Amino acid sequence: MLYLFREIDHLSDDIVETCQSFLPGWRLNQMMSFRYSADRKLCAVAYLLLIYALKNENHFRELPEFGYQANGKPFLKNYPGLHFNLAHCHSAIACVLGEEEAGVDIEDVLEYDDDLARAVCNPEEYTWVNLPGDRSIKGNRLTELWTRKESVLKWMGSGLSKDPREIGCLAPTGIPDLGFQTHTLSFEKERIILSICK
Repeated sequence: MLYLFREIDHLSDDIVETCQSFLPGWRLNQMMSFRYSADRKLCAVAYLLLIYALKNENHFRELPEFGYQANGKPFLKNYPGLHFNLAHCHSAIACVLGEEEAGVDIEDVLEYDDDLARAVCNPEEYTWVNLPGDRSIKGNRLTELWTRKESVLKWMGSGLSKDPREIGCLAPTGIPDLGFQTHTLSFEKERIILSICK
């Protein structure tokens, strides 16, 4: 199930101080390792969103503890059989929780950048991103494609160690023959795009 929190800008910086009173030590250390208050807030709220997801789906027994696979992908050490993934941008946080591996990415809509497009798109995708339209439309297409690719990379657990041009994600629903499907949501008001890979 997908959980989305879009009210980051409305949260007081006091949320970080409040979370210090109950976060487990390892998560508190992660949160406090960020230099900027905004990043600390995102770290704290992402963990709270995961707790909310566990409670909402009647799984919550104790505060979740993260372990890390050899490739660095986090898993829930104390909730075997459940998989999660977290992502955030400046104004929102997404959490996916379920019995299947999943990847999620959320991004603020990017300004079109041709160098970035060439770095992440294969030739067919680059042509699609650059179909007629102004720079805003092209930025929207590039962000949509990027979130799909990032969700696939997070699903795989490879992160950016794999060349994003090798992950073909032009089809809006993914490529079932390769074992994954993507779903993309666009939030016009906040100008954010979210993709999930399962």
